[in-house]
Amino acid sequence: MKIRFNTPENRNPDYDSGVRVQYGKGKRAIKPWRWYMILFIASAPLLYLIGFILYEIVVVKADGRITAPQIVVRSAGSGYITDILIKPLQKVNTGTILAQLENVALKEKYRRIQREIDFFSEQKNQLNLHTKELGSPLEQLAAFAQSQKSFYFDRLHRYELLFKQGAATQAEVATARKQYSSALTKLVEQEAVSNGAHTNAEIRQIATRVNQLESDLGEVESQQQQLRILSPKAGLVTEIFIQPGEFLGKGQPVLNVMMTGDVFISAFIPPKYQNYVVVGEIVTVILPNGEKAKAKIVSVPGVTYKSKREKDSLLDTPYSTILAHLKFVEPVNTQLADGLPVDIRFHHWFW
Repeated sequence: MKIRFNTPENRNPDYDSGVRVQYGKGKRAIKPWRWYMILFIASAPLLYLIGFILYEIVVVKADGRITAPQIVVRSAGSGYITDILIKPLQKVNTGTILAQLENVALKEKYRRIQREIDFFSEQKNQLNLHTKELGSPLEQLAAFAQSQKSFYFDRLHRYELLFKQGAATQAEVATARKQYSSALTKLVEQEAVSNGAHTNAEIRQIATRVNQLESDLGEVESQQQQLRILSPKAGLVTEIFIQPGEFLGKGQPVLNVMMTGDVFISAFIPPKYQNYVVVGEIVTVILPNGEKAKAKIVSVPGVTYKSKREKDSLLDTPYSTILAHLKFVEPVNTQLADGLPVDIRFHHWFW
C-alpha cells in the first residue's frame, strides 16, 4: 500500500474512503462551563492578588476597640445586706439606690440618743415653765422700777426749767437729781435680777447637753444614710459582688458600673493613613454584629507599639500604629462592652 502525504484532511469523520464508519454515541454531553471553572481555578491566585490590591487602594480601614471606663462602687458603711435593688446589665442613674444595709448597733444607738434628747427636753421645758411663774412678780417689780425712773426723770426736767426761770433753788434741783439716780439704780438692779432668774445655770447646763446630743444624733443619721448604697454616676451595672444576708464591711466592693456616657473608641491606625487622622474627622464604625455608626475623632494621644509575639525574631521591628480616640456622634443599638473589637472605615471620594 502506497502512503500518500498530500491527501487532504477528511472533514467528515463519519466516512472514511467512502465507507461509513459506525461510531457509538457518547456516554455524556460535553458542558462548556467546566472549562470555565478550570480556567477560573487556575487564575484564582492572580484574581485574589488583584482584588486585594484594589481593596487596599479603595478601602481605608483601621482596627479599634471599645473602651468603656468602669468604676467600682464601694460601701461607705458596714452592716448586713437586706436588699439588692438592681440586676446585672441594668441601667442606673446618678443617685439610684443600689443596695440597702442594716446595722443593728447603729439603730440602737440612734434610739438611745433620741430617748435622752426627749428626757432632757422635757426637763428643760418644766424648768422654763417654773421660771416663768417665778418671773411674773419680778417683771412687775421691773415695770414699777421703770415707771419710777420715768417719773423722777420728768420731775428733774421740770425743776431744771424752774431753776432757769428763777422759780426753784439749786438744792431742789440737786434733790430731784439724787432721786432720779436712785430710781435708775433700782431699775438696773431689778433688770439684773429678772435676767438672772430666766437664765439660771441649770437651764444652761441642760441646753448644752441637749445640743451635744443633737450633734451626736446628726452624726448617727449620717452613718445610717451611708448604709444606703447609691450610684455615683449614670451607667450600666456590669457585675455584682454581693448577696443578700452577707455582712459588708466599710470600703468593701459592691459592684461595677460601666459609664456608658463616657464610652469612646481606641483606634489603631496604620502610619500610611496618617493624612486621615485629623481631629474632627467623621468615620464609620462597624460593630461585630454588622451595625454601622458614625463616629468623630476627638483626640490623637500619640503612637502605640504592638508587643512582640513569641514567634517574632529579634530582627523584626515593632509594629507601630497611630492611636486615636473617637466618640460616637449617633446612638448605637448594640450593647457595648469594654474591649469589644470594631472595624473603622475612613471616608474619601470613592468611599
